Amino acid sequence: MIGTRLRPLLDHLASERPEAAEAWRGWRIERIAGGHNGLVYRATDEAADLAVKFTPRDARDRAGREYHALNVLQHLGLDLAPEPILLERDRYEHPVVVQSWLEGTVSPCPPRDEAEWTQLARHYAAIHAVTPTAGAGALPRAVITGTRAQHALERLAREVARIPSGAQPAELRALVAQAEGMPWPAWPQPAFVLCRVDPNPLNFIRRPGRWASVDWENSGWGDPAFEIADLLACPAYAAVSRTRWEGFVAACFEQCADATATIRVGTYYVLTLAWWAALSARLRYEIAHGLEERRLVERPAGWREQMPRQYEQCLARAQQALVAFAERPR
Repeated sequence: MIGTRLRPLLDHLASERPEAAEAWRGWRIERIAGGHNGLVYRATDEAADLAVKFTPRDARDRAGREYHALNVLQHLGLDLAPEPILLERDRYEHPVVVQSWLEGTVSPCPPRDEAEWTQLARHYAAIHAVTPTAGAGALPRAVITGTRAQHALERLAREVARIPSGAQPAELRALVAQAEGMPWPAWPQPAFVLCRVDPNPLNFIRRPGRWASVDWENSGWGDPAFEIADLLACPAYAAVSRTRWEGFVAACFEQCADATATIRVGTYYVLTLAWWAALSARLRYEIAHGLEERRLVERPAGWREQMPRQYEQCLARAQQALVAFAERPR
């Protein structure tokens, strides 16, 4: 199929970038919205139902990471993600990864009830059961991960440094100073496992039985606690209660002997909230000064207008979390 059907399809999508749904040489093509970076199409004919994803060309090797992670899961017989079909890094302006299309329900919102939170926890637990020795192929370290509080602090500092010093909000500088001055916990080196590194709720496929997920372009080996903290700190999960938060973390790690998982999640969570405040401040500055980076896909409608509000919300969450963490029982 690659020679006779798929290659012409990819040539067409790469050159034309259709916005509207169309029929082309026996293919039904639909542009899929909701991704933050990749240009994604669903392409269906009488023999195949595919997701075709063009990614930015950068040092992350997004298409390669996604393809190799899907290969690892397929090699292990884990029905957690699409099946990999093709990786093409060199033929087009943007690398492309082709995979099977996954049917299921998607939502921009976090899980709605206990059953859905349980499914999400089981999904992460199944991913995190994959270890470097069990995997097939050479996956790199996850794009966003760490093993100590210092790594999260360094990530925060790098984000703040992307804002010109004279434009850094005073309250953000105070937040960073507070974070840098806290006595963060220490723990033994955690074992690395497979991590997705993508908290976007739209990328979880909610289906009967076991959930699956798409968009593995940041995946690799990392600390599972960092990934869970990254999910919960995402603004999309801001309304999640502390009780739900704690139950979800416990469910994610209940099948493994990871004695420091809870304290690692709690530490990374606070520092990732601070990072979100810094990121939102940086994006707000870039929007105001016309400095937004060029992207393969356009931001969602209303995104620029909501960024000042997102900054305020992220800052407040981080401030509250820092105080609560400092006052926790020792």
